[in-house]
This record gives sequence, C-alpha cells and structure tokens, in this order.
Amino acid sequence: MKKKLAAMMEWIRPAGIVIVFFFAYYFGKNPVEVLHILGPFMVIVMAGTISFESLFLGEIASEKIGYKPNRAYQIQSGLNNLATTLAAIMVYALNWGKYADATVLSVYLFFQLLSGCNHARTIFTEKNYTKVNLMRPILTVILLAALVPHIVMALK
Repeated sequence: MKKKLAAMMEWIRPAGIVIVFFFAYYFGKNPVEVLHILGPFMVIVMAGTISFESLFLGEIASEKIGYKPNRAYQIQSGLNNLATTLAAIMVYALNWGKYADATVLSVYLFFQLLSGCNHARTIFTEKNYTKVNLMRPILTVILLAALVPHIVMALK
C-alpha cells in the first residue's frame, strides 16, 4: 500500500500544480491576486506532499528516489516541509499580502532549486539513475520558469 501511495505522489504533485494554476487564473483578476492563490497553494501542494512522504512513507519514499533511508534525517526534512506548508496556509488565510505570498513561494523555490541541484549531483557522483531522481532537476527548472515570472509581475 505504501509503495503505491509513494508512486501516486509523483502524479498527485503535477495534478495539484495544474489545479492550482487553473484556480489562480480563474479567480485571480490581476497579478497580485494570481500570486496570492498560486504562491501559497503551490507550496501547500508541493511541500505538503513531500512532508507526507517523508513522515509517513519513510523507506519507500527513499527507495523510489534511489536514496539510502535515513529516518532521523528524513523526519527532520519532513518536519521542515511541514513547517513551510503551515506557513503558506497562514500567509493565505491571514492574507498577509503580496510580499508574504512572494516570500513563502520564493523560500520554497529556493529549496526546490537546491534540492534539484542535489538530485543532479547524485546522478553524476553516485550514478543514481532512477526515473524520479533523473526527473527532479528537469521538473525543478520547469517549476521555476513557470512561477518566477508571477512573482516578478505581482511585485512590479
């Protein structure tokens, strides 16, 4: 069951991203409103699912990526992603404004960028050629290209 759930996460995240973009464009009437939906909810979808995987799927999640399981570190990383998710929920629910929306999304994108670099490093140094590991750097670049312009437009 855990193995299927971990595999499903690789589809839940992209589906969640598409849904978030749809709602952001449907309900957002200007770049600030689009970012207010896009920023926090993108973080909730991404960091939320990563924290779930780290905290509840453990070794299966590590195996899927091609990493050796390290539960202590994995739990710590999961809690960090959970904290980021909770911050995004607060930013949205309390409507802290475009700078908070941009900040919570930027922090998460920096995490994704650094994580993508780490995945790329393991491809070259550890010959980690699992599909998930190979896709992470590519998907990170796509995510950055899709989201950074929204931050820039909203903060103009």
